[in-house]
Amino acid sequence: MNVLRTARRLIGRFRRSERGSYSVETVLIFPLLIFAYAGLMTFFDGFRTLNMNLRASYTIADMLSRETNRIDMTYANGLNSMLTLLTRSGKPTLLRVSQVSYDADNDELGLSWSVVSGGSGNYIVPLTQDTLDTIEDQIPIMADGDVNLVIETYSAFEPFMTWHGFDAFYFENLVVTRPRFAPHLCLEDGVATQSYPCG
Repeated sequence: MNVLRTARRLIGRFRRSERGSYSVETVLIFPLLIFAYAGLMTFFDGFRTLNMNLRASYTIADMLSRETNRIDMTYANGLNSMLTLLTRSGKPTLLRVSQVSYDADNDELGLSWSVVSGGSGNYIVPLTQDTLDTIEDQIPIMADGDVNLVIETYSAFEPFMTWHGFDAFYFENLVVTRPRFAPHLCLEDGVATQSYPCG
């Protein structure tokens, strides 16, 4: 009987005790602090990469808007090299440039040309008239006969800390701009539309 009473008293004292051990508390909380710190670093790095990719996209769009000469695959590859430089990406960057026009009579967009640079495989391919609708909702309203350049950039992001559902992926940006000093741009060896011949 005394043993049972003593055990009950010791258990009650242990339950009411507010004394703790620093080493035990450290072991319990330290992994959570490390996980939280690594998570914050990952999100900060993600926003930094996204911001750099967006700025690089606008820089390339501004370059193209000032162009007056024909562009070719060498020019497109040079733009992609600049994208890699501006984003400081250690992974391959991808770039797709397309020229679209608007026909008010038929109320539809027309594709003049599209070119892709960078990457491997078929992550992105040049647009066609049939696949133009995949980006149509991102192109602003255009007046009849207007021509716009659509610049799509893809910059890889590999998180500092990965977990299920948050692995490496591409940040994608789309910028639409108008040619400033020429009515439209011509792609070397590209097939021009009837409205905008490249002679």
